[in-house]
Amino acid sequence: MIKAIKKNYITYYQGNIPIILSAPHGGEEKPSDIKTRTKGVFEKDDYTYELTELIIDEFYKQTQQTPYAVIADISRVKVDINRTKEDAYEDEKASVPYNQFHEFIKKSKSEIEKKFSRGLYIDIHGQSHPKGYLEFGYLLDNSIIKQHDSLLKEKTNIDNSSISALSKFSKECFIDQLRGPHSIGSLMCNKGYDSVPSVKLPYASDDNYFEGAYNTITHGSLNGGNISGIQVEFPYKDVRDTNKNRKRCAKAFVSSLLTFIKIHLDLDLKR
Repeated sequence: MIKAIKKNYITYYQGNIPIILSAPHGGEEKPSDIKTRTKGVFEKDDYTYELTELIIDEFYKQTQQTPYAVIADISRVKVDINRTKEDAYEDEKASVPYNQFHEFIKKSKSEIEKKFSRGLYIDIHGQSHPKGYLEFGYLLDNSIIKQHDSLLKEKTNIDNSSISALSKFSKECFIDQLRGPHSIGSLMCNKGYDSVPSVKLPYASDDNYFEGAYNTITHGSLNGGNISGIQVEFPYKDVRDTNKNRKRCAKAFVSSLLTFIKIHLDLDLKR
C-alpha cells in the first residue's frame, strides 16, 4: 500500500485510483506558534481521522489499490479547513496548513483527470443528530431533497449539486444517483446503515441534515470538471464510537462506494 507523507500538519496519500478522501476535522495537533481561533465552530469530529485511515486500509483490502487522501493533523481550534479563508483562521500562520490541504486535493484532482478522466471526491465528517443516520450531502438542502422527483430532477438542482458531472457517465438519472436503489445512501442502507437520502429515507424527517460546505463546493463538480463530490456525515453511535464499529462501517462503505463508482462512473476498481 502507498505510504503517506506529512507536510505542514497535513497527511497525504498519493493514490492510484480515481477516489479522493478528505478529513478536515479529526486532527489533534495544536501548534503553540499558531493562535487559537476565537469565533466559529471548534468541535473535533471524533474518530474521523481514524475512520478515514481504516477506509484507506479497506480500499487496499478490497482492490489492492489506494485512494488519494488528505487528512488534517492540525486541530480545528487552530484552523477550520472546511471554510473560506476569511472564516478559517485568525492567524496568518494557519494559512500554511490550510493551503496545503487544498493544494493536495487540487493536485489529486489534476492527476485523476489526466489518468482516468473522471472520479469521486468524498469529504468525511462526523455528526451527532438524534436519528443517527449517515448523511450524504450533495449541496442540496433538506427542503430541496424533500421535493417530489418531478421537481427535484429539474436542471437547476442538477447544476447546483456537487455531483452534476455524474450525468456525463452514469446511465441512471439524477434522482437515481441521489436517492435511487444505486445511490450511495441506498447501498449503505442495504448494509444496515440507515442513510439520507436513500430509497428508505429520501429526506431527513426532522430536518437535521448537513448538505455539504466549503470543501464540497470547492472540490466537487459544482464549478465544472469531471470529479463529483459528496460530503459524508458519519454518526457517532455504532459507527465512530469503537474501533470494531469503525472497521465494520469502513468495510461496508468501501464496498458500497465500489458499487456506486462501477454503476455511475463506469469504473470497475476491483482486481
